Amino acid sequence: MTSIVPFFWAIVAIPKVVLILNLKGMELKINNQIKQFQADALSIQALLDIEIPQKQNGIAVAVNSNVIPKSNWDSHHLSETDDILIISATQGG
Repeated sequence: MTSIVPFFWAIVAIPKVVLILNLKGMELKINNQIKQFQADALSIQALLDIEIPQKQNGIAVAVNSNVIPKSNWDSHHLSETDDILIISATQGG
């Protein structure tokens, strides 16, 4: 399930000044795809709850080519510069 959040723009009018604010939240690169999220901060676990809520066993996550242990998913917070790779184990022959 993919959650893609559209860009939100707000125009604030101040006398003689117009500010355009980009209220897009957070943009992350996940498995070589850019995705938008409304949250300004996400942990790996929060990201997985959004991206693949139905299956979280047999998952490995790497951030910037470093595998993050499952015990650290709740505490490892992501930033927009992170390159995230989510790998799902499959069975077959």
